[in-house]
Amino acid sequence: MRGDVRTYVSSCTVCQLTKPSQLKPAGLLVPVHANEPWEYVGVDFVGPLPRTASGNQYILVFVDYFSKWVEASAVREASAQGAASKFVGDIFARYGAPRHLISDRGVPFVSALFNKVVEIVGSDHRLTTAYHPQTNATERINRTLKTAIRAYVGDKQTSWDRYIPQICFALRTAPHESTGFSPASHEKQKRHYDLRRRPVEYAPGDLVRLKTHPRSDAAANFAAKLAPLYGGPYQIMQRLSEVNYRLASVDGAQDLGVVHVVNLQPFHTWQTAEAHTIQVPDTRCIHILAYRP
Repeated sequence: MRGDVRTYVSSCTVCQLTKPSQLKPAGLLVPVHANEPWEYVGVDFVGPLPRTASGNQYILVFVDYFSKWVEASAVREASAQGAASKFVGDIFARYGAPRHLISDRGVPFVSALFNKVVEIVGSDHRLTTAYHPQTNATERINRTLKTAIRAYVGDKQTSWDRYIPQICFALRTAPHESTGFSPASHEKQKRHYDLRRRPVEYAPGDLVRLKTHPRSDAAANFAAKLAPLYGGPYQIMQRLSEVNYRLASVDGAQDLGVVHVVNLQPFHTWQTAEAHTIQVPDTRCIHILAYRP
């Protein structure tokens, strides 16, 4: 009886989709190893920031993974045309075509125009997985940029674009741990990162639940805080790397794309819950049996 109750609770669909996980985030660090300058380049927009006198509201950032060289430009809008123009003028014209260009899945970077330009110059465009932009090296630079801008502008927030050249100079000339001590520093960073993570591996056919990221909608009386935390169940179709998986609907008819393991949790059915029974005190079962809605 006690085992049946544990199995039933573990396989409850509503519980699995609404309760938060108490475990460490899944997925150990899988660093991108660049062997030469401009082999891997990250690109991203920072903003929106206060509009300046020149009409600028965003910063477009390029980072070379190998040398940590930063190219940043103030731009008026986060558009595909602006990103493509800066990519050709600031990167391709100066340093040649990077072998791999890494970006998030923002609208400017998934547009046909931007991808066509990247294809023409001969670069391979790679997208980070949804809701896990940490793969892109510009994420760290973005934080540093915003911190530096905050220090420069003071209370003159509409003049931030004047200081981009000075900030870029500071970033380019400051000692960088990973370039000064590579690859040992990468190993140290990996150890620190992995202390806060846990290794997880799924096989094709495994059932999982996918973390959702809903947005509140006052007009529809919808509050994101009260929405389910996960969607599913879905099944693993393919293991692409140690941390990336391709998902599909249970019947395999709908391809849900590539997902980082940090956004996945196992989905337990009656059979899998029996195989992985949860050890809980007997009083937990008594409370469950005594509960009456």
